[in-house]
Amino acid sequence: MDNKLILAPLSACVSEFVTYPLDYIKTHIQINKGKLSLSDIIKRGNFYDGLKPALMRHCVYSLFRINMYEKINNENKLNMSNKYLIGGLCGGASQFIASPLDLLKVQYITKIKSNKNIKIHEMIRTIYKDKGLFGLWRGATPNIARAVLVNFGELATYDIVKTHLKNEFNMSNGIPIYILSTISSGYVSTLCCNPADVIKSRMMKDKSIYNGVFDCIYTTYKKEGIITFYKGFFPMWCRQTSWQFTFWITYENLKEFMD
Repeated sequence: MDNKLILAPLSACVSEFVTYPLDYIKTHIQINKGKLSLSDIIKRGNFYDGLKPALMRHCVYSLFRINMYEKINNENKLNMSNKYLIGGLCGGASQFIASPLDLLKVQYITKIKSNKNIKIHEMIRTIYKDKGLFGLWRGATPNIARAVLVNFGELATYDIVKTHLKNEFNMSNGIPIYILSTISSGYVSTLCCNPADVIKSRMMKDKSIYNGVFDCIYTTYKKEGIITFYKGFFPMWCRQTSWQFTFWITYENLKEFMD
């Protein structure tokens, strides 16, 4: 086994730990149907509630999405449009595999306030008992759509902006190029995926009140308006940018160290 394969999930776990509080805040803003202050969110629980299933998810999700994208890109020398396409497809395929772990993360965050002793294996058993094996993929459709959009925006944008900065401005790997590249990729990926992220969070919280993804979209739009699909945009952009910065600086430096 190529030892470099583990660099992506390792870097992702570092990023997830550093930026997880922003994801916690973003999730509560999105699933709440009224106004919710930061103090209200703080009262609901610890900012690291749900971290364990989130780390487990990235051990699977980032292992596949980064290594698949880099292998295809390096072997085929993709042009700009194909980089966006392949980035999205790699993200969607990886999220399908990791979707049960994402469900556990959202369920854990929303249930921990009423049951401080909740265990991950008990959640899996309950979901399987109530919904069967496919219940672990509840909310998978918007989840996969979100992953396609995130990676469509992130992987190609980061790659393209970094290459442009190197070629046009003679910049080398380091803090400045990582900051500029991840601010760009973070903004594009957030702009693309925030609506799907809102739907994903609401479907995973309680799918029973919606008759599928399109009903969730319609009901949300009818009751709360189009701006609701960009609930949590700022914390998500901050989280995406800080997550991607931490990930790429860790990943790039680990790769250089192992070369």
